Amino acid sequence: MRSRKTRRGFLRMMGAAAGVAVSATLPGIPPDASASTSPSQATPEKRPLGKTGFQVGTVGFGAMITRDPEVIRFAVERGVDYVDTADCYMGGENERIVGRALAGLREKVVLATKVHIGPVDQMIRSAENSLRSLKVDVIDLLQLHGISTEGEVTDERAREALRKLIDQGKVRAAGVTTHSGQEAVLRAVAKDGFYKTVLVAYNFRSDAGVAATVKGALGLSEGLSNTIRAVANSGIGVIAMKTQAGGYASPPGGFSPHQAALAWVLANPGVVTTIPSMTSYAQVEENLGARGKRFALADRIALGRYALEIGDRHCGLCGACGGVCPRGVEVPNVLRALTYLEGYREEGLARAAYGSLPPGGNAAACGECEACLVACRLRLPVGRLARRAHARLAG
Repeated sequence: MRSRKTRRGFLRMMGAAAGVAVSATLPGIPPDASASTSPSQATPEKRPLGKTGFQVGTVGFGAMITRDPEVIRFAVERGVDYVDTADCYMGGENERIVGRALAGLREKVVLATKVHIGPVDQMIRSAENSLRSLKVDVIDLLQLHGISTEGEVTDERAREALRKLIDQGKVRAAGVTTHSGQEAVLRAVAKDGFYKTVLVAYNFRSDAGVAATVKGALGLSEGLSNTIRAVANSGIGVIAMKTQAGGYASPPGGFSPHQAALAWVLANPGVVTTIPSMTSYAQVEENLGARGKRFALADRIALGRYALEIGDRHCGLCGACGGVCPRGVEVPNVLRALTYLEGYREEGLARAAYGSLPPGGNAAACGECEACLVACRLRLPVGRLARRAHARLAG
């Protein structure tokens, strides 16, 4: 799967299978109930990326676990125009992979990478190293990595570094990314006005759960979906990650749950684009099928079956359990590492994420508790999952 010859063979195979795929519907569902707009038959929809001045398609490319640059090139040649990476992915190698992939194609994409908050000079050196790794003269969107509080949004060191990089023509726009405290971060960015975009974990399980439903009905919580819409209306470009709810294997038969999951996310008008992880030509083709797709009954069925397949394994990344554990276990990050292992099937990434937890932040203490005191809106067995994460990822 790493040569152009293989790519051509894949396209021939897809064409031959098209006639069969059209008739593959669930019983009782009209054939066109979940029809998608083919990227080869229509111009992909573009949405404005907040006030950055960029217009991008609704399905971008999350390169975090992509090792083959040809897969990225294939996606760009199929119309993908937003590519996301980070200086820390694969220990820096991922940026170099993206750089090789975009050779000769740079002007076709909005290129986004990330930087951690630190001393001004350190942040500038990090961005300059990213420029060298990516083999580009300018980064379109440089994002603060893993923001979870309003204080980080207003961090003056980060602003100074980003202002200098923008003034020097090395960066075009600045944004933030968040895995926890997401609603607070979204509102802080909208209130503050310095950052132009927010990359947020968002999928069909984001507003799920009994507690979330009750709070929404009582007006006690806006919910992530409503917050995204409100913040987008203020001019912030919202990008969605973790859109496939872990990327677990699809249940056999029926419609693609991963395509349906993207359609669900894109049904929110506040979402500009998405960055699903893709490691193969087949995944690119599957995800691009969500461009222009109307979320319909068949997709609800597909996501219902997918939710059963996921079972109690996948954390919804709402962050509500953060800071709750009396022993100091960083539950959201522990469960995110487990998702990298069991959903993404990326052991190296999972071990790196788990190993980066501070002393006392991992789940070592979970074996000492008779009953877990951390409640989950999705009713996940937090204690059991945390113990499993520690057993599989510690050491």
